[in-house]
Amino acid sequence: MRYADVVNLYKHLVDAANAHPDKVALLDCDLQGNTQSTITYAELVGRINTAAAGLAVMGFRPSDRVALALDNPTEHLLVTWAAWCMGITTVPLDLKRDTPELAAYKVKASGARLTLTELPAAAPAVVEWAQGDEHEALVLFTSGTTANPKGARLTLSNLITNAQDICTWLKIKEDDRFLVLLPLHHINSTTFSLATLLARGSIAVVPAYSSSNFWRQAANTGATLTSIVQSILFDQLARTNEYSEAKAALKLSRIQIGSSPVVASSVEEFLKLYKIPLYQGYGQTETALRVTGVPMDLPPRAYAQAVVQNSIGTAMPWAEVAIADKAGRMLGEGQEGELVVRGKAVMQGYVGGEEAFRDGYFLTGDLGYWSMIDGQKFFFLKGRKKEIIIKGGINISPVAVENSLKKISPDVAQAYVVGVRDPRYGEVPAAVICWKEGVHADDAMRRLKLLLALGTEHLSEYEVPAYLLSLASEELPLTSTGKVQRLILKERFAAHTPEPLNDIFKTAAHRFVLIHPHSVLAGDSFALYNHCWQPLTKTKEQYKEYLAQHRTLGALDTAGKLAGQITFDKKQDSIECISICSAAYIPKPAPKVQKLPTPDFVRTYLTAGLDPVINFHLRLGASVRDIIPDGRPDDKSALGYLVRMRYPTPKTSKVNESAPVAQQLIELVLLCAQDLTIPYVDALSRPGGLAAHLAAAK
Repeated sequence: MRYADVVNLYKHLVDAANAHPDKVALLDCDLQGNTQSTITYAELVGRINTAAAGLAVMGFRPSDRVALALDNPTEHLLVTWAAWCMGITTVPLDLKRDTPELAAYKVKASGARLTLTELPAAAPAVVEWAQGDEHEALVLFTSGTTANPKGARLTLSNLITNAQDICTWLKIKEDDRFLVLLPLHHINSTTFSLATLLARGSIAVVPAYSSSNFWRQAANTGATLTSIVQSILFDQLARTNEYSEAKAALKLSRIQIGSSPVVASSVEEFLKLYKIPLYQGYGQTETALRVTGVPMDLPPRAYAQAVVQNSIGTAMPWAEVAIADKAGRMLGEGQEGELVVRGKAVMQGYVGGEEAFRDGYFLTGDLGYWSMIDGQKFFFLKGRKKEIIIKGGINISPVAVENSLKKISPDVAQAYVVGVRDPRYGEVPAAVICWKEGVHADDAMRRLKLLLALGTEHLSEYEVPAYLLSLASEELPLTSTGKVQRLILKERFAAHTPEPLNDIFKTAAHRFVLIHPHSVLAGDSFALYNHCWQPLTKTKEQYKEYLAQHRTLGALDTAGKLAGQITFDKKQDSIECISICSAAYIPKPAPKVQKLPTPDFVRTYLTAGLDPVINFHLRLGASVRDIIPDGRPDDKSALGYLVRMRYPTPKTSKVNESAPVAQQLIELVLLCAQDLTIPYVDALSRPGGLAAHLAAAK
């Protein structure tokens, strides 16, 4: 029998029971995956008959709706399948996260007659079985954040259509066993369980997903496949010991991942560690689950390309998928727009009648594009339509920034990007960072800020987050399926004090910040520069360009006044400091000198420790590298000479908080070089006492 021929669920179950009465259909397992009880296909039909009779005695008839609040997942499946076989609609509730108010809202909005908290009592009754699959079977509410969720109305045909194509996609057969890890009030476990049932495989149910027990659950249940989300994937990257203990008993041959944004680097790391293929899929509650999936039969190079590029795969057989612009025009390869889909698995609509379609296509709200891989049209996500950050009229994809942050810093375990209000751009990207275990958060944050501030190939300057916030992974607001609730993350920025990208370092007496042309400190920086570099002053426009071309790090005292600043550039193997300014510096007029000294004279003068400015660098461990005559012709105090000092980056560097601010600025740049694994720091300095020395020698 072809699974595509299934149109009557009850008849399919009876046929399966007749063909293989003793084959295990359901395994009820404990948290470690140990089997507590089993239900064969013959027993399954009997249990469904009993549950259906109980529903009939309670007065349920076709087209009725019943809310489910059963904490036993096996009982949940039995009641669900019994109801569907009778033409009754189930409305699953989230026992973990639904508040009493939200649960009441779902029951009222769906029109459910009552809420079941346990299996219907066994009683003799005549059961009327549904003859087809076009009747409504499921009202499933999408994950809500700040507003009431919407209830998607799915027919049994929608569900069977999607489940059949999942069987084909992942090659689910009679000898497969699916491990249910995600909650059964979610479309993922609902449809995957149905797919396994259609394939006449077996379903292993555990009380809940457990990070420490994941590999044990998979091994003890004998599962051949399972479906996970990004948070589970991330958890298991650190569970190599548990994997080693369970490896010999594992039968997992493939894992499906989706239902929330996937991080490509995590997939790559998982594949490298465990060698178990991961197949990403995309879909929504409104489409009865999968719309696209990465094919299992791809050549290795094409599969690797799909993983690295984080593709959500090709369209499922049932789905007509396209990328459309705001006017509904279909877009070509590489053009970004909204994913739209139509086909037999798409829902009938929402219980509240909210708009969801245009020209027959369901509007997913997800932005993406398509491109060809191995001769097939592969789809890629850019982010949610409502989550796209619009900075100064330019769209920024949160998902793209998140993936880049993990590439930029090896310290980042998870990154989530949201838009926050900004007076200049309207909104700017801000990132919540979860650091890898064992990483010192303050040091990691400083390193990440430097990598971002100094420029990276992975992000344009426009995409760089303006604010960053460190959170422990357990502080992330998650739905029951591990999906991060971004709207709540925005609230976390209000509840916490995020770190501006430009705030690099802090001591008891100073806050060290990067100063940009549009910074509120740009005017103070301009004034300090001209104070320290007389007569080498700049106009406002010249200084604005100067700030744009280089990086300037300012030291603010506790009153918020600019106490000093250092300007530098990042070279291939060094950081080159261009100027250091201290508000405590008192300029002195340069005496006139009739004859300019030779470079050899200047070198002797410097190495003898006679110049107060160069001595500042020598005391901090620098050495004279180059003496450049006429390097700054207008610098009368230095008689036009410029000196390049070289600092070797120490293995451990720190900022002396009791030292003068100029010294702290140099030490902070050394610390930055250490963070960035740059071997040298050069400083272009002036032998500022040279003219005075020669004048005094006469």
